Amino acid sequence: MFNQVDFGKRVRSFRSRNNYSQKELAFRIGVSEQAVSKWENGECLPDVYNLKLLARILRVSVDGLLDTEIQNPEKVVETIMIGGARFEVVEKPETILAGRIIYAKDFPNINSFNSAINLFTEEDKQAAFGKLRECVLPIYDINLSVNFWLDEKQRAYGFAREVTTEKQPDGVEVYKMPASMFIRAYTDKGTSQLISKEQCEIWELFSYIRDYFMPSHGFRMAENGAQELEVFDTSEHTTGYAYVPVVRENMR
Repeated sequence: MFNQVDFGKRVRSFRSRNNYSQKELAFRIGVSEQAVSKWENGECLPDVYNLKLLARILRVSVDGLLDTEIQNPEKVVETIMIGGARFEVVEKPETILAGRIIYAKDFPNINSFNSAINLFTEEDKQAAFGKLRECVLPIYDINLSVNFWLDEKQRAYGFAREVTTEKQPDGVEVYKMPASMFIRAYTDKGTSQLISKEQCEIWELFSYIRDYFMPSHGFRMAENGAQELEVFDTSEHTTGYAYVPVVRENMR
């Protein structure tokens, strides 16, 4: 039987794992801090729209919030602040991504590969997403950059969503992302100011993380098959998270 108090405890637990205060969570959803407090205290429940937003922001499925069994979400193991910018070291479990993925080796040169990326339309993406089986909720759109820091011929690029099965229909490519440590940063004002902008794109954070953040804090790129991700948290793709796979420098 659904227990409202237990639901509140799960919300509080997932909020803490993501290092959000009640005020920060309320701001991201667009509700009052008092509303979040009431949810966590089991006094009331969010409506369906806010439930979906709550799950999206806390990076857990709606089922994960409603069920009594806690899922195994990403785990924030360290938070590093640079001025007003927050960088999180997260442990991300094995992830199955599915959608439309193209590989540089299948094109005559890198310019034609890059052109093919730019030719994808929103209709192309949605057609692939419409075929997906067992999407994880909430649905995040993900831009997958495979080996973009390595030789050009090893590269791939894709538009994907997280799913729970590798068994997908024809016309859908699958990338199995191994469990890994990532540096995660959000496209808020604090991170944008690090690259002298009022608002930045997710991909712009990749270079900052690789060239400045990682050397300064003892990280290097992971070589376990994990890849850089642009994880959008709005359907307009205006904001979201940059994920860069890393290991600590002393872990050779």
